[in-house]
Amino acid sequence: MRKYIVVKHHMINTMVMGPGGSEYVTIETAIAFAKKGFEVYIDSWGLRRPEDLSSIVRFFGIELEEFENYDIGLGEPPGRPALTVNTSGDAISGVSDVIYFHYPSLMPHDTYYPGVKGVGGIVGKVYSLINAVAFPFVFRKAQAFVANSSFTARFLRKYYGIDPAIIHPPANLKLLLGQRPLGFHERKPFVLVVSRISPEKMPERAVELAYLLKTRGINVKVILAGSLSEYNNDLYDDLRNAVAREGLEDYIEIIPNAPRSRLLQLYRESLLYVHITPKEHFGISIVEAMAAGTPVIAPVDSGGWSDIGNYNPDIVKPYGRLEEAVEIIIKLVGNKEEWERLSRNVRTRSFFFDRDSFHFKLYQALRKYIY
Repeated sequence: MRKYIVVKHHMINTMVMGPGGSEYVTIETAIAFAKKGFEVYIDSWGLRRPEDLSSIVRFFGIELEEFENYDIGLGEPPGRPALTVNTSGDAISGVSDVIYFHYPSLMPHDTYYPGVKGVGGIVGKVYSLINAVAFPFVFRKAQAFVANSSFTARFLRKYYGIDPAIIHPPANLKLLLGQRPLGFHERKPFVLVVSRISPEKMPERAVELAYLLKTRGINVKVILAGSLSEYNNDLYDDLRNAVAREGLEDYIEIIPNAPRSRLLQLYRESLLYVHITPKEHFGISIVEAMAAGTPVIAPVDSGGWSDIGNYNPDIVKPYGRLEEAVEIIIKLVGNKEEWERLSRNVRTRSFFFDRDSFHFKLYQALRKYIY
């Protein structure tokens, strides 16, 4: 008898802000079960047509030839699911056997996304209210909970008494790990920031970083690259205006909707990678930079430090205020030996988060819940 797996993903913010890590986890979760011979269906507001699915698969750098080998469809299965996995991590996706949390979506939206104001703030409040009302019912029906990091898990334990399994998100590292990392003198004087250009990611901090580097006379350029939704064009214009107002044209470049090939090139060529979003629960882009052998500087209050860096400054350099990040940049730009040591360490650490490892860990953790 054929067994069906359903992967649910219904998130309002991704429809407005653009694709992010939860969409990628959705695709890779479907692949994890399809690799084991299950017929998998993705139930998502944003994926209604086969061409939508193909587009987002390409966006995340998964080869279509590989993906098309799997038995993955859209919508509801023709029979009763053997397992349903909610990869949006909130109550809007409805009752599921498993909930994969990317962040504590049950908390008020401004706890995690203080940068969302105006209309976005109103939507966020409604979103939080729906989750608060619906989650108790969804919670009782779930058999298992998974968190994407210990950073997220701490919130779930403290505020909701949930003790989730921790399975870190996957990272698509094949092309990066398949190439020799560029050395210190082969790099360009770039400080790379990869982030969705969206208010909850606080991209204005990249402009502030560039301003601080300019005032210190540091000859490096911040590159801000990430997806941009039409709903965030005003934010993009604000960022560009700030760059012009502060005379930062030589200190920052903003690259919206860079193709995957360009991102991979930036990961390899940049001298350093800085993650700008405080309280980021994980940060797949951090792992991608590490796979390219690019040393990483990440907020101390984030999964980038706790889970990816493993609380080890020999892997990830933590910072509190952006001024501290600037000091770390200054030291690494002028210290080839330290840069090379970090480059070796981050590349080795990145293997731990490879997508094949995610497929294996997720299936092993959830196979006992399949009917």
